[in-house]
Amino acid sequence: MKSFKDIWEVAANSVGGGGVSLPADAVKKKKKVERRYDGRTKEGKKFVERMLAKRNARMEKAKKLEAKRNAQTIETKN
Repeated sequence: MKSFKDIWEVAANSVGGGGVSLPADAVKKKKKVERRYDGRTKEGKKFVERMLAKRNARMEKAKKLEAKRNAQTIETKN
């Protein structure tokens, strides 16, 4: 019977067989994260203002819808 060490050597040396992935194969390069905008620039400030305006519009819309639903429930309960 072959020992574990002998089997490991055979598996490690037979890279062409594709049985064992060696550490050199397994290491992946990390992708560099690119920023979409820089908040210090004029374009970045405009972007932030636009996003805040959209957020406020969504919140106002949700408040109006909630008030409308509350009014409908009050009318149906009477």
